[in-house]
Amino acid sequence: MNAVERYLRRATHGLWGQKKRDALTELRGAVEDKVYRHQLSGLSEGEAVTAALRDLGSPAVIARELGRVHTVPSLLRATLLAGMTGLLGIQAAAQLPTIQAAPVPVGQLCTFDESALARFFPEDQLRIRERIKAAGGREQYEAACRVRQPDTGLNSLLRLSDLIAALRMAQVEARTIPGTEAFVQLKVPGEDWQGLNLNEAVHFLPTGPGTAAKPGSRTEPYVYAENLISQLLYSFKGPLRLSGVVNPTLHIGPAQMQVGTTQRPVRATNLYQWAVYEEVTRLMRLDSPASAPAPRLGLSPDDGPHAGYSQLKVNAQDGAVYALVGSMNGEIGLAVRAVRAGRLELPCDCRSTPFTQTDSLKTLLAQARRGQSALMVFALDASDLRHLQLTPVPTAQLQLVSAP
Repeated sequence: MNAVERYLRRATHGLWGQKKRDALTELRGAVEDKVYRHQLSGLSEGEAVTAALRDLGSPAVIARELGRVHTVPSLLRATLLAGMTGLLGIQAAAQLPTIQAAPVPVGQLCTFDESALARFFPEDQLRIRERIKAAGGREQYEAACRVRQPDTGLNSLLRLSDLIAALRMAQVEARTIPGTEAFVQLKVPGEDWQGLNLNEAVHFLPTGPGTAAKPGSRTEPYVYAENLISQLLYSFKGPLRLSGVVNPTLHIGPAQMQVGTTQRPVRATNLYQWAVYEEVTRLMRLDSPASAPAPRLGLSPDDGPHAGYSQLKVNAQDGAVYALVGSMNGEIGLAVRAVRAGRLELPCDCRSTPFTQTDSLKTLLAQARRGQSALMVFALDASDLRHLQLTPVPTAQLQLVSAP
């Protein structure tokens, strides 16, 4: 029994005879119509079937509604059938196309050759090169990294075919240029073609869930999420925004898509990082003395809650996003975090390192040059990724919960 037949069987559970046959005819037609539409958008037959069933929603809910439709007098049937059509439409509208995410393979998290370094921000590249030199060379640094290898919990890779399919579903033409691994062209109706050069961000993973890489095995391209956002910021001219905190909705022009799944979640805070990094870097240049060297800004990705990490109590709704800029041991770091249970988690257990809270970036930079620890918090308005608004939060509005 294939996936469609299993779905139809569950969706018509409880009906018998002619009523069941009528319901099967109605549902099968809905499935076939959706499969056809998904295939027009460029999906394969198997992918189109999966997307169609996902659009229709829970077969248990459909079974309950069909039971009402087919067990009432014929006078009411037309009214309920109209309601049933609305139900299927609402379920379809609620189901966005999804971009599957995946973590970087464990064996490659500690690879720091030049091609691997290219995906890091410039300041992080400099910091890693310094640490490689201090460790006595790349091989020694990579070996030490593998010893302390953490499970980062970061699903940093996004499946390229899902991105292209989601764009096509919104009538955005999308294609990969032949001869390239991940140079994507897209065309919004009424606009010219635009290019996203994701070749430097591409990573090939084995095809199929749970499969391991083997010589000669089939693979498919994934791209680093932060590189996708940066390319969209630089190259795409239409509206661009995010909504939601976990598995957020990415809006690219008229297209909307969910990034991440329950099994492989993606946090919006990590997708905001590049745009926030650019804006904070710009502000630091403005607030630094002309004679001072350009400040470096490191990143602390959001890999979920940590027991024992210091927290700030804030007067904001859960899900509100903040940028935390801190200095420690002369280095400056950036963390983007969302409010959870009325608190912001700092990217470290800071109890052993007392720090000063400030709402002036110029003060923080001066303290960093003196090797002192300081923290500044910005409230983030990210309604438009291209025009982020960072507002310093007065220190009086922040309460350190786990004091150093």
